[in-house]
Amino acid sequence: MTIQLAGAFWVLPLVVALLAVSGGLILSRLLRGPTGADRVVAIDAMTLLGVASIVTVSLITGQSVFLDVAVVLALVSFLGTVGFALLFRKDREVDDTGMNPEEHK
Repeated sequence: MTIQLAGAFWVLPLVVALLAVSGGLILSRLLRGPTGADRVVAIDAMTLLGVASIVTVSLITGQSVFLDVAVVLALVSFLGTVGFALLFRKDREVDDTGMNPEEHK
């Protein structure tokens, strides 16, 4: 199946350039982020940028198999974000029931 994108001769190079600029800005936030949460958000943004890049490559090459790769990367990125959210939680003391020990009293 072939997809014809209106204005593809100028839209796709513009998208690639904007993705490159976004990658540079996100990389600077990753390196300069004052807190760990800033770095986690930058890593999450980099994975979303990777998903957008894969979709762009899929549009340029016309191969839809890259869309499956993009979906898998987005799911893995979501799981990583949930893991980091649990890492930066305020109440770190949780027992095996998923509750704080103070809540049992």
